[in-house]
Amino acid sequence: MKIIILLIALISFGASASTTYTKEQLNDMDAADQLPEQEPPVTKGVEQVDFTTCKSDANNVLNKVADYYPAKEVVNTSALYVVKMWANDGVITVTCSEPDSKKIITQSSYR
Repeated sequence: MKIIILLIALISFGASASTTYTKEQLNDMDAADQLPEQEPPVTKGVEQVDFTTCKSDANNVLNKVADYYPAKEVVNTSALYVVKMWANDGVITVTCSEPDSKKIITQSSYR
């Protein structure tokens, strides 16, 4: 259920974003290795969760989103796992931290 909620949030997370792009534009930018600049992130959620579960959930969302939008595994270590997903009106980042067993979800609008 949480994966579905994150996917819905990814597709559109509010009218506050100043710039939007189509998925085609984002995929073209990704292919050119020139994804849009982002505003500073805003924390949307922090949850206590086992690192393995967090990592699995984040990876499942990443794989589902990657069929449509740019999505990347940014960090993958034994202590930290970070994925980023670019949507029409901004970026969602999911961070899993092993030392404090936390999942942090942030959103950044495009500049």
